[in-house]
Order: sequence, then C-alpha cells, then structure tokens
Amino acid sequence: MANGVVIHLDNDSKGILEPSKNFFVQLGLDLDYISCQTKEEFNQAVNNNKIDIKALIFDLLSKEPSKEELHQEDAEFFEVIRTSFAKYNIPIFIYSGYLQALDNEFEGYGTVFKTDKQYGIKPVFDKLKLLLESGFIDVFCPGGVLETEIKDELHNSFIRQFTRNDQIEEVIKSISEGIKEDPKQLSDRVKKIFKRITIKTLASDLLAPIADSEDKVHPIEHFYKRQSKLDIWTGDIWKEKVADNYILVLTPRCDFATGKAETIIYININELPKPISLNGNPADIEKRMRDYLTDNLQGKSTRYIPSNTFFPSGGMATMNEHSTVQIDDFKNNFEYVITLSDDLTNEIIGKFAYYFLRTGITNINEYEFEAIIRDLNSQGNNAKK
Repeated sequence: MANGVVIHLDNDSKGILEPSKNFFVQLGLDLDYISCQTKEEFNQAVNNNKIDIKALIFDLLSKEPSKEELHQEDAEFFEVIRTSFAKYNIPIFIYSGYLQALDNEFEGYGTVFKTDKQYGIKPVFDKLKLLLESGFIDVFCPGGVLETEIKDELHNSFIRQFTRNDQIEEVIKSISEGIKEDPKQLSDRVKKIFKRITIKTLASDLLAPIADSEDKVHPIEHFYKRQSKLDIWTGDIWKEKVADNYILVLTPRCDFATGKAETIIYININELPKPISLNGNPADIEKRMRDYLTDNLQGKSTRYIPSNTFFPSGGMATMNEHSTVQIDDFKNNFEYVITLSDDLTNEIIGKFAYYFLRTGITNINEYEFEAIIRDLNSQGNNAKK
C-alpha cells in the first residue's frame, strides 16, 4: 500500500491529467495519484483521504479570468483551499495558465506554490519530490510528526514534571486562591499555566542534547516569525522603511510585557566585513567561519548574526552604535522583519551590558611598569641567595 496520496484537479483529462499521472508514475514515489475533473470530485477525494493526503495540485480557475477579478465560482473555491491549507498543513500547488489573476492571493502562505502551465508539470513534481524525500512533508501532514511524535513527547514531558500525585492539586489550589470569584476564569488560567509548563518542558528536552552531541542547530533555528499580540519584543529585528538599515531591539522584556515601554533601545546591525573569502585555504576559511559562529572574535563590541532565509544579509550587531527612540516614532519609521531566539538575544544583551560595564583604567606607562617588574624579579633572586 502506498504511503499517501496526491490529488490533482484539472478539467483537461487528455492534455493535463493523463500525461501528469504517467510522468508521476515514472518518478517512483510511493504515493497514489488521484485525478479529478470537477471540484465536486476533488472535494470528495479530499474527504475520502483526509489522513493520507501528501499534496494537492489543481488549476484553481474554471475559465479565463480578467486581471481585476475572479469569477464567482472560483472565488468561492478559494475558501476550500484556505481550509485545506489550515486543516492539512500540506503543500498546495496552484498549476494554472492564468496566474496573473492570483497576484495578490495566498501571499504569506509558505506551502502554497503557484506554477505557470507554460513550464509543464515537471517543476511541480520536482518541488514535491524534494519536500517528500527530505522528510518535510512527514512532519506536517495529517498523522505526521506534529500530530504523533510531538503529541507523545508533550505528554511524556508533562507527566515527568510531577512525581507526586498531590503536586498538580497543590498548583491548582494555589491558582484557585488567587481567583476566587469567577470559576470560568480559574479554568482558563489553569489551562494556560499547564500548557506553558508542558511547552517549556518539551522545548528544554528537545534542545538539551545539542550541548553534548553533534546535533548542532541550523542557523534558521535562531530566528522565528513572532506570533504574539505584542507589537514589539526584545530580540526583534526591524528595518527602516526608507532605507536598507536593520536594527536589533534590546529594550528589556519586562517593559514590553507590562506595557510600560515608552522608548525603544536598539543597536545597529551592520553589513559583514566579508572576512570569509571563497578563495584561500579551506582550513582557514572553516576556522574563520567557526570563529564567527562561536563569537571568538577580537573586540567585544560586535556579535555575528548568521545569514539565513529569514534574514539573508546577516550582519554584525554593533554594541557601540546604540540609540533610543520614542515608541510611536519607532513604529512609524520601522517595519518588523524577524525575531532572534531567546538564547541568541540573551547573549547579545549580555555582551551589550558588558560593553557598558567596562569602567576602564588610566593608561600605565609600559616602560616604567617593565622596570618595576625587573626590579621585583631582582629582589626576589637576591632574597633566594
């Protein structure tokens, strides 16, 4: 039995569906290929294969649209696709000859791909094969890692936190003491607290082995698109709206959490000095790259931020280029890009604090200092005699 299905919708059976299926079979992927000629067939196929779907392919448009608007039946089908995206977390390929009508649709959907029919079905299958063979689809698809392994790991991480059967009860009672009037409020509070305990425990368990093994993090793991309701957060990277300048927010978290942040403290992220050349001794290049990643650099006023798909340019967070701006001015002049992980943010904050805690010392005359050392050494040698 195949390890899943691909569902392809197109009203052209001879010109599109049959050649596509034949090409797909030649790829040797362990998936069944289901062809549909109507939206009704497509919806039925989706409903019949909910837990086995690995990808959807379709020509969304029933007939040639104008550049300004879609036909009503196509617009209604958008909702089906949005539901499929949110519900199944699988790659969706819009394979159409009229993509100009979809210019402003599905923006921000990372697993919705638009491919023009003029290039044939091969680009669709190439991308599908990559996502499948890399294991990516197995993480997010119905019945995948997120629904099975992560669920089990969440459960195990949670129950290991409480080693006595009275501990959970004690926590609930302490919450109840703080909320005496509204039982509904107690229920919501208990759910939030235990959910956070579970997530934090699992996150700690997943990250713990990295310190003692070769399972080092990918650069992308130090970046995430923040989904919280707060407009600005510590560790955010923002970009000036009128220029290509990036900054890193270092305002303390408590100021944002309490809503008392009236000003934003930030430092500049400058371009890399390009010390790593593709020409040269590979060993030297590797060492230099390692020095950047581990912050083993001369000087204590910069910290390397690695390049990645969320922040392609990378850069150097520069401690001595810091500024403060009113929060309203900040929102008007900057736009959000990405957020650094807590551990990288904390490291930069520590370095920023260290930079300002250096009190310094008046320069000592090195020649006089050397004379003192020589004199002390001479006295020590005479004492031994």
